[in-house]
Amino acid sequence: MTKTVKIAITTFSLLSVAILFSLGPAYSQGSLTGQQILEKIDARGNIGGNGSSVSFSSFDIVDKSGSKRQSNFVFFGKGSPDAQVPNRVLIFFLAPPAETCGTIFLSIDKKIAGKKSDLYLYLPALGQAKQLVTSSDRKGSFAGSNLSFDQIGRSQLHTDFDAQLVGEETLKGITINGAKQDRVAYVLQLTANKTNNPDESFPQRKIWVDKQEFITLKSEDTNTVGKLQNMTTLDNLTTFKGRLETNLIKVTNVLDNSSTTVNISDREDIGDLADTLFDSSNLSKFEPKQFNDKLKVKVPDPTCK
Repeated sequence: MTKTVKIAITTFSLLSVAILFSLGPAYSQGSLTGQQILEKIDARGNIGGNGSSVSFSSFDIVDKSGSKRQSNFVFFGKGSPDAQVPNRVLIFFLAPPAETCGTIFLSIDKKIAGKKSDLYLYLPALGQAKQLVTSSDRKGSFAGSNLSFDQIGRSQLHTDFDAQLVGEETLKGITINGAKQDRVAYVLQLTANKTNNPDESFPQRKIWVDKQEFITLKSEDTNTVGKLQNMTTLDNLTTFKGRLETNLIKVTNVLDNSSTTVNISDREDIGDLADTLFDSSNLSKFEPKQFNDKLKVKVPDPTCK
């Protein structure tokens, strides 16, 4: 494996990225079951929601030794509430670091129960897209963060997990459009579906889901040996295309104290993105600045030296 591949394979429905907490024995809620709540989360779409969007993001990464680094990205997302239409995300790597500059990650989730998202990684040094097929590749660290390629690419929960609604909790001090609010959340206990999701890295999860918006606000992930590993919080929610989206996600690995903080600085709706943009065979020809005439915040020239 080349040095470039090692670096690239070693990122809030982003989103998918979040999940968890339990308050004890089963809790019965009249109108919705845990599984129905998961379906509503999925119905929101992938990163940026349903329809097309372009967003700019930075990952502030602290590794287990305490060393810090930042990576920057442009996200192109296209989601659909239609079960027959895939959710797609293309992520273009900006500098730093120079070693991954120009790399492209593509996820296509066809929403088929038991079938993983199609994941591709385009490496400029190789000039071609590599499909991430093996478990080790898919579970590899996204740009050195606490998130795996598989997590970034996931856009569906209700087919991968069985959910039990165990209660409700008020989460205090959530920032909504610049003001602090207390938000009432459903609390769900998730267990990986053994048929559809047999190799899940975090088979036990607990999540807090906003009752009004059905967006995950907090989560805890338990790994395959039964240890709590990741704690995730979402904050700084803003209204985009008529609903709330998060602009701040922090994932902390409580076992080694490493963390990744995802900041979305700008999110724009520039109309429908063509399906061909998300074709893996077109990644070598992808031009990240092609939409700059429509964007308020422009995609910069990547600094790849």
